[in-house]
Amino acid sequence: MIQRNQDAFASVFLLAVSVLMFIATYNIQQMTVSAIGADFAPRLVAGGLFILSFIMLITSIRKQKNPAAQAEEESDEDTEADQSVPISKKSVLLTIGLLIGYVALIPIIGFLLMTVVYLFLQMYILAEKSQRRIVLFLVISVISSGVIYYCFKNIFYLRLPAGILG
Repeated sequence: MIQRNQDAFASVFLLAVSVLMFIATYNIQQMTVSAIGADFAPRLVAGGLFILSFIMLITSIRKQKNPAAQAEEESDEDTEADQSVPISKKSVLLTIGLLIGYVALIPIIGFLLMTVVYLFLQMYILAEKSQRRIVLFLVISVISSGVIYYCFKNIFYLRLPAGILG
């Protein structure tokens, strides 16, 4: 019984956490005169968590009302688990190393260049050897880093580490 209701319990808990998190954002002081303050991101996260938790609650209720669909879904999950690729220890260690290097080198090299390098290397590490598309990875890394940099600089008016670009 508890196993069957696990998703419902988790979603109710996350709904409560999201409501408390949203309420807590009213205690964040406004230190700027811009329209987007320090409370924007936490409210956005709380709202997203609320929506996703609500969807999870509805899904779990539907599963409990229709046990045949739940049994079919569990059998689909078993076949998907058999086909999944195991995670190698090497890729996990390389990812941790990349994250540490990224955080350590951002102040020196800068956000824009380090983000391009990090995203490219992370995609290269996580892709299977047959799926490695170097040009595509490079294009995605450059465009996404540029868009993120532009948004933070010109929309949110936040400074990011410039590094060697000055």
